[in-house]
Amino acid sequence: MNTPTPEEAQAALRDVDRRRNQTAAAAGHSRWGWIVAGVLIAAYGFLADREPQFIRTWGSAIVLLLLFASLLGNTRLGGSLLRRPVRPRVTPDPASVLWLLLVLAVLIGGTTIAAAMDVPHVALWSGLAGGVLVAAAGPWWQRRILTRETGR
Repeated sequence: MNTPTPEEAQAALRDVDRRRNQTAAAAGHSRWGWIVAGVLIAAYGFLADREPQFIRTWGSAIVLLLLFASLLGNTRLGGSLLRRPVRPRVTPDPASVLWLLLVLAVLIGGTTIAAAMDVPHVALWSGLAGGVLVAAAGPWWQRRILTRETGR
């Protein structure tokens, strides 16, 4: 059995790292998907602020439709219907779950406190904050979770 040279070992490690990143990129959603999701969240906040009657009438249906689309895209059946590659099963990391819960608590708590204080346009600002957060941090978060998972 031949022992690889240090250069061959470095090349092999670079190749493994490159393939890990390729796997994570193939399993994730595109950046445009995250941007569209952020725009939809911001638009929902805008509609809730400017057209409250529309949200009272159609708000639940819109939320349920988006939730169904999200669930469909994250299951094997939905992935095959949408012609997406099979995604790796990601086990929740306790630190990641805590950060996610903290961010959600800050957004929901801030919105609730602002609404209780009668701050104008709360739905608009919370929708914009949530939309920008999803559009900007979503791809980073997804890449972090998937590369962490493929590194195990």
